[in-house]
Amino acid sequence: MKFDIFLVGSNRERAYAQYKASATYTFSVSHGPEKTHAEVILTDTSLEVIEKTGRDARTAARLALERLLTRGCDPFENSIFVQIPYRQAAFFSKFGSFLREFPSS
Repeated sequence: MKFDIFLVGSNRERAYAQYKASATYTFSVSHGPEKTHAEVILTDTSLEVIEKTGRDARTAARLALERLLTRGCDPFENSIFVQIPYRQAAFFSKFGSFLREFPSS
């Protein structure tokens, strides 16, 4: 199934004291008349490792969502809330994709 994906909002939290920065990207996912939302979270070290190498965090969030949808996740059946783990963020920052398979933790 082909989905249309559009960024509808982002929220970036700044680093304070011992806390690190994080970012939340909200995407609109639609297929014909059906429409829903999905959230992708880049937390502390994931966001830092992506930005440190000059990669775009928003692109990383979109690619992670696209990968989930192409693997068969139905966004209209369940809510989508994706958190990108450090290992995947590190792989993206090095190669610019999430093509390698990672075991579930």
